Amino acid sequence: EAERLTQRLEEGEQELQPAESQPWHERDKEVALLRRSVAEKERARAASDVLCRSLAGETQQLRRTLAATAHMCQHLARRLEEQLRAQGPGRDKGLDEVRCSIPGTGKKKKKKKEGQWWCMSPERTGGDAAVQAAVEKLQEENLLLKQKVAHVEDLNAKWQRYDASRDEYVRGLQVRLRGLQEPQEPELMRKEISRLNHQLEARMRDCAEAERALAAARTAQDATLERVQMLEQQILAYKDDFTSERADRERAQSRIQELEERLALLLQAAQGQDPREPGASRIHAGSKTATYLETDALGLAAPDGRGLGPRSPRPQAPKEGGCPSAAPRGQGDLQCPHCLRCFGDEQGEELLGHVAECCQ
Repeated sequence: EAERLTQRLEEGEQELQPAESQPWHERDKEVALLRRSVAEKERARAASDVLCRSLAGETQQLRRTLAATAHMCQHLARRLEEQLRAQGPGRDKGLDEVRCSIPGTGKKKKKKKEGQWWCMSPERTGGDAAVQAAVEKLQEENLLLKQKVAHVEDLNAKWQRYDASRDEYVRGLQVRLRGLQEPQEPELMRKEISRLNHQLEARMRDCAEAERALAAARTAQDATLERVQMLEQQILAYKDDFTSERADRERAQSRIQELEERLALLLQAAQGQDPREPGASRIHAGSKTATYLETDALGLAAPDGRGLGPRSPRPQAPKEGGCPSAAPRGQGDLQCPHCLRCFGDEQGEELLGHVAECCQ
């Protein structure tokens, strides 16, 4: 028995070794599996207890029935013995046969034939047939009851052995469970703390990366906002330049139109004179001077180098072949077409005012 227990202990230790090398979650799974197994064993034990109690009750009932049947058989045997004694001394053989059929009443000689027990006796008379039939019936019932009792006792023994082995297995599981829980608890706690620390470090690294990405995004956003503001300022500057250029262009256009109107008036005044008059040739020469005057006026109106618009017509130069009697003058002199008064190149404004007054 000691060797058997030692062998079982070694087997249990061998079973515990892989469990000790397993990680915490696998041990938890195994512990939960063992607990479920223990619970199932407990339920099976409860069911077997109920079955054993029911079998024990049935056994007691069968024993009581057997005792009652035996008591009734003894009572019938006594009555039969009394009847045989009352009939006379010739019935001693029948009395011996009855004693032989009842257990505990005398010596018996039995012979087993086809599952029934027969008592070896001499030939029976007509009055003993009914008694013998009743005795045989009681014997059959007694045999059936004995077989039932033996079957119930066998089942009861099997259930007792099963309960003993199950209790031993449950105790072994409980010892194994306590061995898994108690001695390894500090080590398991350290492993769990280490695992949680690793997870915390990983989460902190993720948070740091997210913060760096957020800072980079904010920096890019600030740079984008600065660029947008710079572009807005450039747009405003371009808009102001465009507005000022447009105003300058409108002023130059109005000045050009004014000069064109004055030139048209001068041309009309020059064309209205008689060509045979002595000042006609001077009028033709003055038209060319007016053309130069317009060019100077355009240069003054657009000092930044921008030219006139497409709708500002340039005056046609007068055809050659003017009056040959025109008096020669300096190359840079300006002359009024009406009174032939000469002005210098720097007196363009005075010439225009003089022409406006002289041609009225």
